[in-house]
Amino acid sequence: MLTVQNLSKAYGSQLVFDECNMVMSQGERLGFVGRNGHGKTTLFRMLMGEEQPDSGGLVMPRDYTIGHLSQHLHFEQANILDEVTAVLGDRVAEEGYRAEAALMGLGFSLEDLSRPASEFSGGYQIRINLARVLVEQPNLLLLDEPTNYLDILSLRWLRRFLREWRNELIIISHDRQFMNSVTTHTMAIHRKKLRRMAGTVEKLFSQIGSEEEIYESTRLNEAKKRKQEERFIERFRSKASKATLVQSRIKALAKRGQMEALGNEQDLVFKFREAPFHSSTMMTVEDLAFGYPDGPTLLERLSLTIDKGDRIAIIGPNGKGKTTLLNLLANELKPTHGVIKSNPNTNVAYFGQTNIARLDERNTVEEELLAVQPDSSRSAVRGLCGLLMFSGDTALKKIKVLSGGERSRVLLGKLLASPANMLMLDEPTNHLDIESVEGLLDAVEAFAGSVLLVTHSEMVLERLATRLIIFDGGKVTLFEGGYRDFMDRIGWQSEVGTRPAAKPTAKKNPKELRKLRAEIFAERSRVTSPQKKAVEKAEKKIEQLEAQVAELDAAMLVAAEKGRNDDIGEINSKAKQKRHQIDQQFERLEKLMEALDVARAAFDERLEALG
Repeated sequence: MLTVQNLSKAYGSQLVFDECNMVMSQGERLGFVGRNGHGKTTLFRMLMGEEQPDSGGLVMPRDYTIGHLSQHLHFEQANILDEVTAVLGDRVAEEGYRAEAALMGLGFSLEDLSRPASEFSGGYQIRINLARVLVEQPNLLLLDEPTNYLDILSLRWLRRFLREWRNELIIISHDRQFMNSVTTHTMAIHRKKLRRMAGTVEKLFSQIGSEEEIYESTRLNEAKKRKQEERFIERFRSKASKATLVQSRIKALAKRGQMEALGNEQDLVFKFREAPFHSSTMMTVEDLAFGYPDGPTLLERLSLTIDKGDRIAIIGPNGKGKTTLLNLLANELKPTHGVIKSNPNTNVAYFGQTNIARLDERNTVEEELLAVQPDSSRSAVRGLCGLLMFSGDTALKKIKVLSGGERSRVLLGKLLASPANMLMLDEPTNHLDIESVEGLLDAVEAFAGSVLLVTHSEMVLERLATRLIIFDGGKVTLFEGGYRDFMDRIGWQSEVGTRPAAKPTAKKNPKELRKLRAEIFAERSRVTSPQKKAVEKAEKKIEQLEAQVAELDAAMLVAAEKGRNDDIGEINSKAKQKRHQIDQQFERLEKLMEALDVARAAFDERLEALG
């Protein structure tokens, strides 16, 4: 059990943590959120012993092990399988299979396991480090933005793995859906304090919002009463007959104190600068093919039309050609075959993985943004800097001293300043925090032009994509529909295999087809309705148990602050029982959801067979 007691930390005049307290329970999986630069990584570094608090401390049981996803790439073994099994020590004979499962789940093939780590890219070497820490199974696992290094299939595997994690876990991720799917609790850094509760990110933010509304309402009432008291004091201060009463009220005001107004938390606000476009078709692609010299063919005979308003997501495993396709469409590469025709009025704004490296490190943030809009006034550019959370003197910071997230914001700022009617975005959410991701998605939804997007975030796909270009099974295909539709009807080949072809059926007239479909829909409703109710009942039971655990956790924190160790043990025992019940309910919920998915898939196949 991890306990944070009166923890404070500052860097010069910048206060990061102010007397923070928190108790993490056994088996808890904690999502950790907060604005970039507000202290999430600092807390991780203190947990790992790389930094020390200014006051207060972190209390952990004896022999409590902590593992983290290291960015330090150091390998000594002959191949990647040996690199991962090395952490098992004398357990390798019994548990070595877990290393192979982790590596293959994270995107390595069976043939890759015998290759040395040096043959892989930096991103895949990070995956080797991730496999090592997962297989090692520390008491507390720290994951700082693991989604930045994984493709969509590896993320789906990691989500399943972490949902089965039985030790403690703290994860930082900008992907709200991914985080909610694997965690039992959420913690935020808010106004220099740690706020933690059972449930999702949305539940915690809603609770914080409600509390601040109540605080602000109370503050305004108190300010009104104070003003009345001050007017009374000022009016009767000079009257001897009221001297005692006046002094009494002065003392009462001083004793009561004054509630400070809450400062506004800065949010990132995006709004793309749209270039006019009065036609429908923005770009056509005919028989597109591409392959690097002495390399495999990445694209073959891809054809599509991109219309105004399209939201096209390019998805698939890493290294299969997603970014290459975006570079071809952005005219940064030339195809080996085929034609890309752009409407003369199409203006492209491209956010690419390599574009961040093109920022001039000698420039300040202000100068870099001014370079794309030289006719703008300095005040207008400063306004854009403020929207990107580079207010005041931070707009004068050099690019070379910015973090990866800050550089991403500068590059996005250059896109905002560039008139465009077609956005090409290659993993734009990497290095952004949750609030910034929300701001970006809102802006993309409001954008009237077309959008081509490479992302591994299923949350982003489900929210934005209306068409898909899918790299899977060695082929590139165009899917007319959203991501959830794709998963329901086809799914990833490595997960569900290739569906058998539907048996040919005799042609039916439209009236008969409508009747058959209606019968299938009615039967599906009869079959799945009780299953959906069972799922909802299990989810409600989990919410009730989590609320009970939250109450016990709050009581444990009070006991910890007052040093009542006997009470802590008793409360922790009760909380442990409740968490065991939650685990049982989650297992039941997963079985119910799997049965529901199987039932739905069976009816979908019957509908597909009708044609």
